[in-house]
Amino acid sequence: MHGTLAGTLLALTGLALASPAVADTFCATPEQAKQIADFYAAHPATMPPVAAARLKLPEATVASALGADTSASAPGADFAEIWAKLGEMSQLTFLIMKGPNVFEIASAAGKGTPSKTSQYFNIAYTQPLRGHLRPDLYASVYAVTLGAKDENQVAPRGVLVYDASGASVFGAFLGGDGPKPTAADLAKFAELMTLVRAKTPVCPRR
Repeated sequence: MHGTLAGTLLALTGLALASPAVADTFCATPEQAKQIADFYAAHPATMPPVAAARLKLPEATVASALGADTSASAPGADFAEIWAKLGEMSQLTFLIMKGPNVFEIASAAGKGTPSKTSQYFNIAYTQPLRGHLRPDLYASVYAVTLGAKDENQVAPRGVLVYDASGASVFGAFLGGDGPKPTAADLAKFAELMTLVRAKTPVCPRR
């Protein structure tokens, strides 16, 4: 990490914020699953953050109810392996939400390495997206494929990361309203979906 301020932040927070990452608390109930399914039947291309806001549900609950054909989940402990697979794609749109503010960053996923001195997972300074993550606090990781808005749009695909409160940490997407992905990147995402499907699901498969 570069800079005095950044180094100070790591020193202050590297060993803090420890809390159990609980994911199954946010598995949709049958009633919630029907509510979410009805919503997506009418709005198939809606991103989970938008659906969660409209339905007034935790975003992780929405992701849990997207169905086995649409999504797959893994515990936060599998994050590093999934991140490495994201790194095989040439470009993604990273979605980071902070309160009412939404950041969209076009970038590849740089190589990530666990720190030897703290809980951080450090992203190499080789891409526009860079920083220091805390996967030990992640409860769940979802890979999803949503419906396209119309025939001119590539159906959005993405990886969504949630913390123990059911809130979004970030998402990384191909297609949708972002740049048209390459055939190679779509093939890599299919491999990523297969990888996540092989993990222990966070919630029972529907």
